[in-house]
Amino acid sequence: MTRYHFTIGKPYAAKLVRVAPRPIENDANLSLQLLRLEFTIYWMLDEQHLESQGEIACRDIVVGDLVPTHRDAGLVAYAQALRVKAPINEVANWTALPSGRWIELTFGPSETEGGRNPFATIRPFDVDGWEVKEYRYDRSAKWVTIKTAADAVGTSESTIRRRADALEPQFGAELIHRTNGGHRRINLPTFMNVWED
Repeated sequence: MTRYHFTIGKPYAAKLVRVAPRPIENDANLSLQLLRLEFTIYWMLDEQHLESQGEIACRDIVVGDLVPTHRDAGLVAYAQALRVKAPINEVANWTALPSGRWIELTFGPSETEGGRNPFATIRPFDVDGWEVKEYRYDRSAKWVTIKTAADAVGTSESTIRRRADALEPQFGAELIHRTNGGHRRINLPTFMNVWED
C-alpha cells in the first residue's frame, strides 16, 4: 500500500482529529507515553479558502517526566503550535487537547523508511476568516458503491470499474467484495491509497 506524498515546502492547514495513547514496550514503571497526533490536512487554495481532500497525517511523540523538554525542540514546536498547557511533559496536557485545534505546516522530503513526509515546519494557525470545505466522504466508511468511489476520486464510474478490475488480482478481498446480489463494493480507504499511487 502506498502513502500520499505531500508537496514539499508548500503550506497546508491541518486540524487536530485526536490525540491517541499508543502502546509502548518500555518498562511500565518509566514515566513515558507514546502519543499519536492525527490531523486532517487542508489545501490552502487561496488566501481565504481551505479544502480537505481526505488526507490524514499522523505523528508520534513521546511525552513524560524523562523527556528533557528544555532540549527537545521537536516536542516544544508541537506544544507551541497546538498551544499545549505547561508543563508540556505531562501526558494529561496532551490528551486534554480539544479536537479541531488548527496548525499550519509544511512537509519535508519523504523518509526512506516508511515513505511518509515528515513535518518540516509547524506553527499555530487561526482559521477565523477562512472558508473551510470539508471532504465530501467519510474515508473511514469502508465499503462503498462504484458511484461513491467515482465521486470521491472525481472520475467516471466506468473508469472506477476498469481500475478495480485491474487491481482486484493484486489486492483481492482487501479491496473488493460482492454483495449477495453480485454488486461490487470497494474499500474506499484502500482504493484511495492505491489510486494515489
